[in-house]
Amino acid sequence: MSANNNEYEHQPVPVTARKSLFSVAIVWAGFPMVMVGAFVGAQIITSLGFRKGMLAILLGNLVLALYVACLSALAARDGQTFALSCQKIFGKIGAKVIAVFLAGLVVGWFAVQTGLAGHGLNTLLGLPLNWSIAIIGGVFTLLSIAGIKMLKPVSIISITLFIITAVISIVLNFQHHHWHEMVNYQPTAGHSLALGIGITMAISVFVDSGTLTADFTRWSKTPGQAVIASLAAFPCANILPMLAGGLVAASGEAADGDFAHLLLPLGPVFGLFAALFFVINCASVAMHGLYNAAAGWSAVIPLSFCQLVVILGIIGTLLALAGITNWLVNWLSLLGIVVPGIGGAMIGWILAGQRRFTPLRLLLAWGFSVICSSLCAHYAPQYSVAVISIVSAFLFAVVALTVIPESVPTAKGDINGSL
Repeated sequence: MSANNNEYEHQPVPVTARKSLFSVAIVWAGFPMVMVGAFVGAQIITSLGFRKGMLAILLGNLVLALYVACLSALAARDGQTFALSCQKIFGKIGAKVIAVFLAGLVVGWFAVQTGLAGHGLNTLLGLPLNWSIAIIGGVFTLLSIAGIKMLKPVSIISITLFIITAVISIVLNFQHHHWHEMVNYQPTAGHSLALGIGITMAISVFVDSGTLTADFTRWSKTPGQAVIASLAAFPCANILPMLAGGLVAASGEAADGDFAHLLLPLGPVFGLFAALFFVINCASVAMHGLYNAAAGWSAVIPLSFCQLVVILGIIGTLLALAGITNWLVNWLSLLGIVVPGIGGAMIGWILAGQRRFTPLRLLLAWGFSVICSSLCAHYAPQYSVAVISIVSAFLFAVVALTVIPESVPTAKGDINGSL
């Protein structure tokens, strides 16, 4: 691989190759500013009501912002992908398990966005569904081969089109509805959810890729710049789609939060613009997800970044053709239970680990968080399982690292070594 196309998936990003604050921030912000966020925002509002739903969106984004910022600072300090940085925290075996698990989940993100883009072309332009998905998947995969260089321009275009579309849609929305009408919106009887569930939904949309923040923020020049770049994504870019989707849902114009459809009555030109926006928006998210996936699998499979992008892109497209988009809600529920504890354990290690090698304790912290969040989901669903997952893993890790005596490691990288 030439130096100009080196993604440094097997080594730390050298200082000379680091990117500017704007470049990293715009790449990160281009990931969560996505229509799926509008769909989730609409579901939160229609299930909790406007005031309670907006509170859930705000609290969820603040938790996610703190979570990702802590992990981003570590990434910029070490300059390694998430999969590589995990080795000194969870050990070689533990890191591979976690990397494969999360990298597999973000292949799902690629598949969901490819499926949504295909459905969008089918609905807006009348193209055959399966052909639309296959073509979209191939194009997204080819663009992703260029790596971080392609993510920046695609993110800029996606963010620009998103803001334009959202502003026009919200203006159109307010021409037919008053603010007090939306503020007073309440869910129909028997369809309301607890605040904690709404918070979990707001966190879960990007908790998997937020955990993988190192894949992007390792390009930052300093930990401070990495934190600022992460804040551009969470809460800033992540909260805007949820707010826009929630507004149009509360007004009754689009119960699913798809504000882009408000442009269709304006004529065919706006319809084509809405289709272009939707496809590019899906492209940005799909490419980010495929980048995460290739970076993660590179720590397990001895293939180049480009080779992994092609293989995973084909797998993701096949999943999209199989209809994975229909499982989005269940998928988000799974993410809220299983993923946050990984980052919680890592943050505990950052604060209390003093860079010691104690993989078993941290893997146990992750397992403990899965148990706690699962129990919460079953017996106390009114609370946020995502928050429970983060906090329980963090507390377990801190206690295990500060109270339990340290033993002598048998072999660095072996999860059966130091406790």
